[in-house]
Amino acid sequence: MNPLTKRQKEILEYISSYIDDNRYSPTYDEIKDNFGLSALSTVHEHITELVNKGYIRRDEKSPRGISLTPKKKQYMEIPLSGVIRAGSPIEAVETVDEFIKIVREPILKGNLYALKVEGNSMIDEGIFDGDIIIAKKQSVADNGDTVVAIIDDNEATLKKFYIENDKIRLQPANPKYEPIYRKEAEIRGVVVKIIRNLK
Repeated sequence: MNPLTKRQKEILEYISSYIDDNRYSPTYDEIKDNFGLSALSTVHEHITELVNKGYIRRDEKSPRGISLTPKKKQYMEIPLSGVIRAGSPIEAVETVDEFIKIVREPILKGNLYALKVEGNSMIDEGIFDGDIIIAKKQSVADNGDTVVAIIDDNEATLKKFYIENDKIRLQPANPKYEPIYRKEAEIRGVVVKIIRNLK
């Protein structure tokens, strides 16, 4: 969609909140009065621009014939950088095999990458074998974060992260698996989204 002027944005926000409150749109006179505009022609100009830019629709036959256009989903591509084991750690090999396209969301910010999950040690967190996780690249994590961690000799694992005393606990989310304790672990990213494998 084309960008809006400050006044167009204000009018669009007014129309949107008015529809939310009343279940129908304001009239041109109500828009004019709300913004203290001197002429209805000015309202017509702004409404025409909002229609042309794709933000609203209007029915000229109805005095309350303004409606908001459905928001189009925006997509983004994220590199699929290999496999992460939810179970026993495996050697960390970072290769961009392909890109996946997902719907853009507010949580999907920063330097992101995707990994395919193998194993079932995180099933109580809703992460199953064959799922894809989206991780934000960062080297620090808070207690309770689900992280991509590198331990020992460049081995990667997907676990919940905790610091206890002077040790790091990498906690599975499956009672069949034991936690991993290490003095050191390298955090390669924090999971921000799970894409379910529905096959």
